[in-house]
Amino acid sequence: MVGIRRALALLILSLYFWQFLLTALLGPEELFAAFVGLSACYGVAFIGVAAEWFWARWFAMGVGNFGSLFLLTLLQVGFEPSIAILGFSHLAVTLLLAGEGMAARYERSEAAAERWNFQEESLTQLRRAVKSAGMSLPLLILYTLAPKPELLEIGALGLGVAGLAGLVRGRTWSLFALGGAGMIALLDGLGVFGAPAIGCMLITPNGSLALSGPIFALLASTLLVVPLLFARPIVRFLRQPG
Repeated sequence: MVGIRRALALLILSLYFWQFLLTALLGPEELFAAFVGLSACYGVAFIGVAAEWFWARWFAMGVGNFGSLFLLTLLQVGFEPSIAILGFSHLAVTLLLAGEGMAARYERSEAAAERWNFQEESLTQLRRAVKSAGMSLPLLILYTLAPKPELLEIGALGLGVAGLAGLVRGRTWSLFALGGAGMIALLDGLGVFGAPAIGCMLITPNGSLALSGPIFALLASTLLVVPLLFARPIVRFLRQPG
């Protein structure tokens, strides 16, 4: 069933890729950049899973976790079909890509083992970090690019994208980049740099879901979790005798 599960996950990712791309082209002009960014995010997840990049399964599951967050709004507004479709379809991506059988096609494949030679501890930490970054990157895109990005917010997005690229290549500086992006989002969401982020409108397959306030900025600050995941091995390395 691994092949069928992967095909279904790819189908959902491709649907959202085209959904956000068409929304960018046909929707409000002020949200064009945000939805192009979301489309690119889903496109990377789709290509990575299809090409069996070792980290792509984690990233796609993180993107699935991002969409699953909207299920929490059902507790406040009651059952809303558009929100339910958005949330449960993303939850399906996470569940479809889970399991040891699926891992054998990606991070535990022979090709990944020969090229990267991961230790079990480092593999676990990297999995958690990439999944966290995959969930936070769409939130960072919505925070930084909608409705009118400023230089500080664009800088946060640049740090986030660069940090994710460095993370999957095993670069230590990526932790500082992701932590910096998360810190900017946190401080901006709290209004340290002026008025808090005003939020935006997320277009769902059957309508639109308006989210206001600094919610995207605060949720994007979960990027701060990524450096913390590596705090113990970094401290252990620094304590080694010279």
